[in-house]
Amino acid sequence: MAYILVVHHSPSDRLRMIADTVLDAAREACAEVTSALAETGGQGGDGRLEVRERRALEPDAEELLGAAGVILGTSANFGYISGALKHYFDSTFAAAGPDGEGASRTKDLPFSYWIRGGYDTTGAEKAMEAITTGFGWGLAADPVVFTGDPEPRLDSLRDMAQNTVGAVAARL
Repeated sequence: MAYILVVHHSPSDRLRMIADTVLDAAREACAEVTSALAETGGQGGDGRLEVRERRALEPDAEELLGAAGVILGTSANFGYISGALKHYFDSTFAAAGPDGEGASRTKDLPFSYWIRGGYDTTGAEKAMEAITTGFGWGLAADPVVFTGDPEPRLDSLRDMAQNTVGAVAARL
């Protein structure tokens, strides 16, 4: 079974709302893809696409190596991504980075992300771009990067999640 891995650090109510919005949208899109694959007889595997949620402080390199796509989420803290998401990247890079034994499994892996900051997201966005480039992943949907209240961004977050699932589905 193929899966989209949603890795995030969401310690506050606002960040949890963002994560839940993305997870719900990704699950709905995966259900639609699974239904469509079932109608057409699937395209290899068992024809199912699901979402797996991973807290950034609990990295699992094998899970990342098996993912068909990734959605990342973080707050912008002191001009950078959360320490939790940085920990996730540090813990999985040896296996999934360009020199790791799983590099061929994650090369051009479809991904997208969200970053929510209180005041500024510039450094966090640059870090996310640099790190994911280092992993060799391919951007599948426009990221959602913003400051302040997440309410006005919920539709954009849903679109990002659905478009990422769509990019993964196109590769199945």
